[in-house]
Amino acid sequence: MNQTPDAFRAALSSGDTARVNRAIDEVEDIDLEERAALFDDCFELCRDLYKSDDGYERQSVIRFAAALYPRLAIRTVGADITDGALPGEWTLDDSATHRSRLRAFYLVALVDDDGRVRRAAAKALKDVALSAEMLDASDELQTMVDELAAVAEDCDDEAIQKHIDQASETVAFHAEKPGSLLPEGL
Repeated sequence: MNQTPDAFRAALSSGDTARVNRAIDEVEDIDLEERAALFDDCFELCRDLYKSDDGYERQSVIRFAAALYPRLAIRTVGADITDGALPGEWTLDDSATHRSRLRAFYLVALVDDDGRVRRAAAKALKDVALSAEMLDASDELQTMVDELAAVAEDCDDEAIQKHIDQASETVAFHAEKPGSLLPEGL
């Protein structure tokens, strides 16, 4: 598969499960730096395709966006969390921007009419929360908790609320940093 936004657009909008899965696998296999370079163009593609009336296509877009997330800042784990720990010319601000854009996108998908889309969004939010936890970005995690609480407050649909609650529990888990509660030395 050609690794261009147009090729990914064709696969994601095809409705063909094999093509969609191949596109997702393809983007997951791309080197993190190359994935980060593709992020902006492909993220805009995801936002455009999300407007589809087809629930499967919207779910595919959320899954693709999750695979597209380059997780650059995870490279800093075990090192000082600085721009210098990231590959190439990437900065911590770039990494934070990726997480912020994805978080906003997933929050919209979390209240989608289609349960498949909501499940994919809740699962994808877990990766963003885990990344924030690994980076000790407690402000970012608190923002996620607050945003999810606001979404939950505006929701009166029981099926949608279930997925919001799942996402909220996951984010709260990472915000509470359960690892820090372990006895010293473990």
